[in-house]
Amino acid sequence: MRAIKKIPYKFVHVIWIDIQSDSSWRSVEDVKSDDLPRCLSTGFLVSDDDDEDMIRLVSDFNFKEDGSIDECGNSTIIPKCVVQEVKEVS
Repeated sequence: MRAIKKIPYKFVHVIWIDIQSDSSWRSVEDVKSDDLPRCLSTGFLVSDDDDEDMIRLVSDFNFKEDGSIDECGNSTIIPKCVVQEVKEVS
């Protein structure tokens, strides 16, 4: 097997806000005091086009015999409307 070729995607941290859900019985005051969870996803940024409403990350790649990327795994797609920050990891 040849050496793995350079991965052409930035590795990033994405800070985003998630929904909150709870199926238990609670007081209205308790529900009003809840906040939305702030989340961190990491991965290779494979898509972040200006005309799209989402960011696409993947965590894993497998490679062809020539060292180029064959497939990706562990994908995460995040709507841009919940993203607070995208920071490249160097």
